[in-house]
Amino acid sequence: MKQLLPRPLLILFFSAFALSSGPAFAVTWMIGDNDGYGAGIPDNANHFFDGSNANYDGRSSAEIAATDGAQYTDTYSTTHPGFGPQPGTVATFTFTGLGNSWTEGSMWFDMADFQATTFGAVNTTYNGIAQNWSFNDGFPTTTVRFFDLSQDVIDSINLLGSLTIVVDRNNSVDFYGFDYALLSNRIGDETFIPIPAATWLFISGLLGLIGIARRKNVA
Repeated sequence: MKQLLPRPLLILFFSAFALSSGPAFAVTWMIGDNDGYGAGIPDNANHFFDGSNANYDGRSSAEIAATDGAQYTDTYSTTHPGFGPQPGTVATFTFTGLGNSWTEGSMWFDMADFQATTFGAVNTTYNGIAQNWSFNDGFPTTTVRFFDLSQDVIDSINLLGSLTIVVDRNNSVDFYGFDYALLSNRIGDETFIPIPAATWLFISGLLGLIGIARRKNVA
């Protein structure tokens, strides 16, 4: 039987498939685009944002125009009037169309510079349910943080079909930022990281090459 794909393309295809696979049967929703704060900053690494100026804006045009919370990503300092590009002190991330059959779930946030002990903790709620966000990552540090959702939050998702995350820094003077927020309908491996946009472009290009190779073999 004729092999439809050259061996190197087969290896690349299965490598890309492995990269794109998250937890088994998981469905994910992302706000933001995992591009390293618009500057290619690696996960869990130091950044270059200057806390004395704190006016960084690395948003894409889509993020700027967003209404689901992506407008609060790729900025520093987020919801800090007079410093970041957004007005007010509240960032709201809204995940919709979630259905009502959730039994578990988890959240990932790529965040920078939360220093609750020094500057005060932000007030954070998931569907109105208070969460403990007294993080002390320090400056200048980005952190991908993982949360399993509590049962009362799961119940609220099933009731509302949505999840609204409100981060209010009204009682804090902290400087911080977000790269993305990601919601999954499964709990799982804390090392699972959403695939960057560049990887999806690679996979798309790879599929195009596979199509060309197949046509050549069939011909």
